[in-house]
Amino acid sequence: MQKYKIGDHVMYGVSGACEIVEIGTLEFAGPDKIYYSLKPVYDARDTIYVPVSKEDEIARKVIGKKKAQDIVRQIEDGKMQGDLPDRETCDSILQSADSIEVTNLIRQLRYVRAQNKKNHKGLNISDAKLLTYAERIVISELAVAFSITMDEAVKMLNTALG
Repeated sequence: MQKYKIGDHVMYGVSGACEIVEIGTLEFAGPDKIYYSLKPVYDARDTIYVPVSKEDEIARKVIGKKKAQDIVRQIEDGKMQGDLPDRETCDSILQSADSIEVTNLIRQLRYVRAQNKKNHKGLNISDAKLLTYAERIVISELAVAFSITMDEAVKMLNTALG
């Protein structure tokens, strides 16, 4: 029994919010394996194929507007907590797609970037990628939850973070 259906918006890894556009077999995979075809919100030209048998790799459905409003309020009220975690912890935060935890990660990485700019440096490549992925996750989910463009979601996140 499939957990998701065509038209559902789901959170998938560092791709963030994706729409399930098709469920079925793929020519290159054989007739006995069924896949979800996902279109990332940030880049509809891309397609991700996830076997239905591994649907637990999909974090969850995208939150609704009411929950998104609650999360934006929490982001506005929140403060950076702790230091930047190790890479393994960062990866598990991204995979969880927990909006509050991912937003705290964004805060931490932006803080590190701001501190580095004082010394005429930026983020290292690894941290820059991490920030891109974290922002994509939160921004794409806000865009879907509020039915707004990615640019509008970027502005919303930046305003909420202060």
